[in-house]
Amino acid sequence: MIWSTIRTTALLLCFAAVLESQQSGPPARPRGADVVEKLGNGLFRIGNIRVDTVKKEISVAGKVNDAPTLEFIAGTKGGAKKYETALELDTNAVMFNMALILIGLDKANGVPTKFHFDPTPPKGDPVDIWVEWDAKDGHHRVPAEEVVWNKETKQPLAAGQWVYTGSVVLADGQYLADMDGVLVGFVHTPAPIIDRSSFEKSAYGLLQINPNVGLLPGTAVTVTLSAVPKGRKK
Repeated sequence: MIWSTIRTTALLLCFAAVLESQQSGPPARPRGADVVEKLGNGLFRIGNIRVDTVKKEISVAGKVNDAPTLEFIAGTKGGAKKYETALELDTNAVMFNMALILIGLDKANGVPTKFHFDPTPPKGDPVDIWVEWDAKDGHHRVPAEEVVWNKETKQPLAAGQWVYTGSVVLADGQYLADMDGVLVGFVHTPAPIIDRSSFEKSAYGLLQINPNVGLLPGTAVTVTLSAVPKGRKK
């Protein structure tokens, strides 16, 4: 039920923004206008997230955390799991999920893992994730897996696929992704909205922010997520 509500809310807010853009004369701002804004053809802003429904991608700004050991790629602003999350994004889990729904990701295809380190891979619509930032030596853009470094193997996160599970709504109605403040994870927990298809439990405790890409704590980043076209092989 909550997924239908979230989808409907997202579409109604965007429709309100469209109506506002079509009014003649000074428009009266509809409720939710501070949350959703139409930027152009197929382009919307949901909170601080830029949504491109034509390219089927979203982007949101954030910064690098000072996290010594990682379980998550990205979390919410001020999220509870910040201490083990590489990037803090300027959004919350509800807005993030709404934006992903608008680019066509479907919770009906999502199967979150059941528990921490669940060996059964999560399932869901596939997603590509990129991290961008500017440094003295120029602009950098890397796939999200390269943000994570295994200090024992001296390799980035193993090959795999990011999938949209949608997280979990608890029996009391609370949204687990928002409670934990996690958006993109890889250690197979039910909380994040996007999880990694593959993870080896033996790597736990060995993963940190990649020291070779120049992502120092406090560095401003932009994270872009795009729906993988159907039929494309990873």
